[in-house]
Amino acid sequence: MSREFLPPEEADSWGEFRARLEFELAEQGSWLTPLWGVVAAALFVVALLSSGYAMQYHRPLLWLCALASLGPLGVMALRAVEQADRRRARAAELGVFEDAWQEHLARVSPHDQGPAKQ
Repeated sequence: MSREFLPPEEADSWGEFRARLEFELAEQGSWLTPLWGVVAAALFVVALLSSGYAMQYHRPLLWLCALASLGPLGVMALRAVEQADRRRARAAELGVFEDAWQEHLARVSPHDQGPAKQ
């Protein structure tokens, strides 16, 4: 997965960090994602129909068809979970960077700009 932008952790200012962060968070998945959802749904339907007919008509070949469609479906499910975990970890990492930037800004920003007016 190649990036066309610089990662937020390499930003030199708060504004640049926020801009890069927003750009990264706005990045969606591949345009193939809906297609994979349709393929997964089709495989699930094939598995359901095959197992239903295999139980009804006692055909061992239909059990093989059900297992053959459940295999790729399981792989797709595992990859989806791994991708969700990577996205969650990246969001947590970006949250830590954002907190570090805010702490840095709190230390560097002058809180007192002269005597307090009452």
